[in-house]
Amino acid sequence: MPISNPIVCGSISARPSPLGVAMHNAAYRALGLPYTYVAFGVEDTEKAVLAARYLGFRGLGVSMPHKIAIMPFLDAIDETAGSIGAVNTVVNDDGRLTGYNTDWTGAIRALEEKVDLAGKRAVVIGSGGAARAIVYGLVRSKSRVAIYNKTASKGKALARDFGAIFGGTLDELGELGTPSAYDVLVNATSVGFHAPDATVVPPDVLLPGKVVLDVVFIPPETRLLKDAAARGCEAVAGTRMLIHQARSQFELYTGQQAPFAVMEKALLERIGRM
Repeated sequence: MPISNPIVCGSISARPSPLGVAMHNAAYRALGLPYTYVAFGVEDTEKAVLAARYLGFRGLGVSMPHKIAIMPFLDAIDETAGSIGAVNTVVNDDGRLTGYNTDWTGAIRALEEKVDLAGKRAVVIGSGGAARAIVYGLVRSKSRVAIYNKTASKGKALARDFGAIFGGTLDELGELGTPSAYDVLVNATSVGFHAPDATVVPPDVLLPGKVVLDVVFIPPETRLLKDAAARGCEAVAGTRMLIHQARSQFELYTGQQAPFAVMEKALLERIGRM
């Protein structure tokens, strides 16, 4: 297998982001590792995999629209990524490309900073790739999961895939405004991304003591998080999920413990310049 100098990791997506670049390169510098990280805007998934293979890339972060499309072109799929049905990380071991999913660990680690998830009632809003990873992680953590989604058929299909229940459409979120309705609420949609006044969750259902995660990370404090904090909830920013999933990627690529605080500082500084 070709070996690059420095060792190259990177990401592929329709719209390359500077955030992974900032986090990973800051971590490499902090540990003195001979790695570099580059973000690529890619249309053809198969050709991107061939390039990574033959140029000797050590790892790839995979973003939309490639998370599912990349799977047939890899040599192996980690059991967890196979169960979720999406890959967000590829590791190259001597020419053998294996797909992983660290989105679920990012979300679960971010939530577990606030709450023990075992036995908790969790509501997940959405049915896309992020929702699939989060529902997988919550079910694995022994939470009781209810899914709410704009399209009932997609929400029901996701619930069936992971042994969750379908709670209803977005119009029915208002029914969650009782203390017994949920313990943890996750917005796994893109509502609020670059839209600081947008939210999918009616403020009246945000009750004191509940844990609320918004996967949206730009802006770092979304309307949902502001509403949650104002109503006495434990608000969990999408940046926490993003850093935790990047931390897992870093450790897969390098075999070393990630400098979490360094990555967090780099991420927030870079978002602040956007």
